[in-house]
Amino acid sequence: MSVYTNVSEHELAQFLRDYELGGACALTGISAGVENSNYFLDTEKGHFVLTIFERLPRNKIPYFLDLTEWLSLHGIPCPRPVHTTAGTSLSTLCGKPAAIVQRLSGASIEGRVPSVTEIGMLGTLLARMHLAGETFPERHPNPAGLLWWQETARHLVPHLSPENNAVIADEIAYQSALNRRDLPGGVVHADLFPDNVLFEKGQISGTIDFYYAGDDAWLYDLAVVANAWCSEADGRFDRALVTALWDAYVATRPLQTGEEALWFPLLRAAALRFWLLRLDAMHFRRPGTITQCKDPEEYRRILLMRQRGA
Repeated sequence: MSVYTNVSEHELAQFLRDYELGGACALTGISAGVENSNYFLDTEKGHFVLTIFERLPRNKIPYFLDLTEWLSLHGIPCPRPVHTTAGTSLSTLCGKPAAIVQRLSGASIEGRVPSVTEIGMLGTLLARMHLAGETFPERHPNPAGLLWWQETARHLVPHLSPENNAVIADEIAYQSALNRRDLPGGVVHADLFPDNVLFEKGQISGTIDFYYAGDDAWLYDLAVVANAWCSEADGRFDRALVTALWDAYVATRPLQTGEEALWFPLLRAAALRFWLLRLDAMHFRRPGTITQCKDPEEYRRILLMRQRGA
């Protein structure tokens, strides 16, 4: 959601001719994230988010738009795509794939520790999201799984210390030996960090940024959330928060036999994935008008703690 592609008034006006949204009133770049160019778009008909896809191949994007439309229709608060007058949800702007989605109300609580009540609501919503996505007809293997870890680790080798390369290699070897094939799963958000959840009047009003979504073990998605929301500065878990998250989730989607035994291995997998992502973003930085690079060390600390069972 950093801004890599600037949009002129003329380009935006031409683009909006394919929609029934009226003329543009304001276009404001969003500074969070690393993958796409995102803008808040205000038009004569309302408030929206405009996304210009910087890396995703055009033929891969409809999956994400179809998924959020499906989840929205099944009671999950997520941004429904806006269709063009021709009935499509994907268009072209500045020579790149682009889409407009609803702008949801509320604000993230990023920057502060969530309450036990808030984390419980998140656990319930994540379980509901998994169950709602169970019947989604399209398949899309998690694009940031084992093969992505291996490829990313290889091209990071010259940029990292021998110690960090060894930690990554050892963890990939550990993960490669795990059998996750029989775990229950389906659609996962895979990036449900605090900046991707909106709250309003004490309730969750929206979940956004589904562009890492795909098919994987549901427990892995819970692990992503646990690491992102329940970790203290040194990487250890805040036990009250992670317990509230876990209890709320399993109350809505009870675990099946064998899932709980893989909880810490999947926490390690989730930590490795985001450590690699941040290292990749830091060492292979792309130019942009507004860019943000999150600290990789945060997820190195989390991985080391999860390896210790903490």
